[in-house]
Amino acid sequence: AEISWLMPNLGGWFTGLTERQNMLNGWLENGRSVMKAYWLTGFTNAQGFLTGMRQEVTRQHKKDQWALDDVISHTEVLQVDLERIKDVPEEGQNIYGLFLEGSRWNRQMSSLEESEPKKLFVSMPAIYVTATTARDLKNMGVNYGPHGPYNSAVYKY
Repeated sequence: AEISWLMPNLGGWFTGLTERQNMLNGWLENGRSVMKAYWLTGFTNAQGFLTGMRQEVTRQHKKDQWALDDVISHTEVLQVDLERIKDVPEEGQNIYGLFLEGSRWNRQMSSLEESEPKKLFVSMPAIYVTATTARDLKNMGVNYGPHGPYNSAVYKY
């Protein structure tokens, strides 16, 4: 059997429970129009949230005849922390709550760097997640450097 929320102690579990309740209750009472960002690690099924976001963006591009099977996720690490996000994105979502292990994010260069000594985990800035087609992503002309974009897995634990 899978544990719904894995925490080493009851205090950490309860803190996570209240933070999840606050986020979900705010979303329920106020709607998506006021949610500037979502705590991704607060979802027990984060993949379901991201899939729903892809479906929503695909529906917004119905006139462009996007098909859900042709849509890919596209992320951009924001230059600001959660507290400085001003507006709700028109499409896609801002997420937060992710950490890097063994590296850190350089905001000025928008790149990964070696971690500082004795700092194994470093929090990521907020991340904008949306959906696009591979053709549209290529047409954006985003320069990822000589080696292209870095596709990285996100692990739950």
